[in-house]
Amino acid sequence: MARFTGKVAIVTGAASGIGKATARRFAAEGTSVVVADINSTPAAEVVDGINSDGGKAFSVACDISQDAQVQSLVSFAMKRFGRVDILVNCAARFLMKGGMEAKEEDWREVFATNVAGTALCCRYAAERMKEAGGGAIVIVSSISGMIADPNYATYSTSKAALLMLARSLAIDFGAWNIRVNAVSPGAVDTPSLKRALERESLSQEQFEAIIYGRQCLRMLIQPDHIASPILFLASDDARAITGANLVVDAGFLTGK
Repeated sequence: MARFTGKVAIVTGAASGIGKATARRFAAEGTSVVVADINSTPAAEVVDGINSDGGKAFSVACDISQDAQVQSLVSFAMKRFGRVDILVNCAARFLMKGGMEAKEEDWREVFATNVAGTALCCRYAAERMKEAGGGAIVIVSSISGMIADPNYATYSTSKAALLMLARSLAIDFGAWNIRVNAVSPGAVDTPSLKRALERESLSQEQFEAIIYGRQCLRMLIQPDHIASPILFLASDDARAITGANLVVDAGFLTGK
């Protein structure tokens, strides 16, 4: 399949996890991909892998909480490819603190990246999409933005804000044929999850026993399982879908 031949996609947070899987899937389907991440070395490694497999990708070091860096990211895509058709927002700060623990700087830090940074990426990419007659934006939120858990106030609140951001931008950008949707994953087997388990002193086996007891499907979601619905929402197959939130959680929320 080559649903995206000739298209150009920017994927933020693409050095690992869901972003990496998404960038690789886009490239495999004919997309020219700008791999954006604050961590330049692993981002360059993702690009090397894509290009060695016959795809086309370039990496850009970008801290999306910085307006000037986001503008430079979009400008790079325009100079290199002359267009931006797709934006996938995976970049995030996994800062998890409870309401009695989080300080002012914690709230500022998590919202600067997860909310303001994502909004800036959408704004500057949408400006270029508007000029070209349309495009697709996918924002990666989380089921943590839909349910509350102890000591997750900072992260969960920022992810909930992303769900409203997707709906709001769908309204703001719809007149220019720019679709904006969200994907809300459950627990995904990523480096961020592994770091979270280390903080909680949980083994992989212990975590899987807990999660399997709460999900409908006894499986550990993989990054590629999230990349597939992201590509769907970015494709013409979803041409009539905007302002939606697609939950991919192996049934975790079903009994909630």
